[in-house]
Amino acid sequence: MQREDEARKRFEELKQLFGPAFGPALEAYGRSLAERLLEDERLRREIRERFERGRAQDRFPALSEYLAGRSDNEVEEFFRTGWVSVALPQPGAAGKQSSHAPWKSNADAYREDLYSGMAFCLSDLRSFAQEWLEELARVGYYGMEEALGLPLKQQADDLSAMPGPLPLYGEAFPSRLGDSGQVVWLLLDGPRLAERGYREISVSDEPLRTDRAILAALTSLEGRQIDVGRLRKVLPEIVPSRGESVWDRWTKASEERGHAREVLQSLRHHQALDYVLALLRYHRPGFDDLPLEQRADLLAETCAYVNVFLEALRKLVSFLEHGLPGRRGPVPTRLVGRDVKATILKDVDGLTYREVARELCIPLPVDFVVKGDSPAVRRMVARGREVLEGALGEEGWHRQAEAMRAEAARWRSISSTEQEAEIQSEILSVPYEETLQRIEEEGRRSGAGQEHKAVKDIAP
Repeated sequence: MQREDEARKRFEELKQLFGPAFGPALEAYGRSLAERLLEDERLRREIRERFERGRAQDRFPALSEYLAGRSDNEVEEFFRTGWVSVALPQPGAAGKQSSHAPWKSNADAYREDLYSGMAFCLSDLRSFAQEWLEELARVGYYGMEEALGLPLKQQADDLSAMPGPLPLYGEAFPSRLGDSGQVVWLLLDGPRLAERGYREISVSDEPLRTDRAILAALTSLEGRQIDVGRLRKVLPEIVPSRGESVWDRWTKASEERGHAREVLQSLRHHQALDYVLALLRYHRPGFDDLPLEQRADLLAETCAYVNVFLEALRKLVSFLEHGLPGRRGPVPTRLVGRDVKATILKDVDGLTYREVARELCIPLPVDFVVKGDSPAVRRMVARGREVLEGALGEEGWHRQAEAMRAEAARWRSISSTEQEAEIQSEILSVPYEETLQRIEEEGRRSGAGQEHKAVKDIAP
């Protein structure tokens, strides 16, 4: 416990030392900061000097003790790379809460309290998350009663209980509601009604809390925002049959020239569709026996629900990070993306403000012919440059812009076949050489077919 306290103090002092660049979002940005410290000697020197000034004023006591007795080279190496091992959480570093008072290694009592709610007594969110992750891994995903093909549910009105699907508890019986396929569970030994004398029959349609948590985590990790409208246009061609994956149909459709291929290239996320397919096949055992149109509709509607979930999760995280009560939300990412795009068109492609406006469909002011200026586009470019330089630094953005210009020149120098192979290999996540070989073979077969047809056309 003392070691954990010392590590936490060093972590807090590192946050003070590195400043806003370090911040509370270390998990998301720590490695980017690590790369900057690794490459930027001036930044390392500035932080080292900040540390020495603070140490002279009796600040950073935990870090000072940690670095005491080390040579200058060792201290320099700490500020170059060694701080990462102190700052980033190590697997298994958190102590088990159940070993402390009041549980004293009584795992069942600890789990009961965990399900009842313990956020009020755990100040370290990462340790709290780790406790729940370990519990979810221990419990696993109940999902369906596979022998019966029925979904398992939470005990009615008991959100504090440890998970135990109803068929394993007392007398519980499933009942299907009409033709909808919805299943509820009736628990016959519910709470006793004193005025009636008998036990109440409880009805439950509440998914297990742990199943919901695992499904939410899986969807957050595997799901992607997908344009459902565009997806519906190609679903009849990529909905798999029994034993197939979306990937199988996606690859085949991508090899054929036509509208479907263009739509698939814009959608990109075949992996997310295979995840949705796995969900439907598990929760609906007869999914593959349904008509094609119904399977396509189920895939599309599930993707729409995934979109809603991911957007709600994004909004929650955004509000937690920088939202203000009663205020409008942060600038939508799409507007920031537009500003960044405008800067790229100006700084990388070398377009004029007029050309940037045309590229992004921004109307020009009525006096553009007279003044030759578009204040709206100019402000967009300035905002986008501020974002890019805020992330990369002024010199860093200059280097990135130069690298993008070089990449564009390389792209223009290769053949259209090589360009197509590169695009497909990136979209389908397959080796470039394999994709190029396939496209070239398709071209040779197509050319031979055209040549054969031409000979037949001119033959007497």
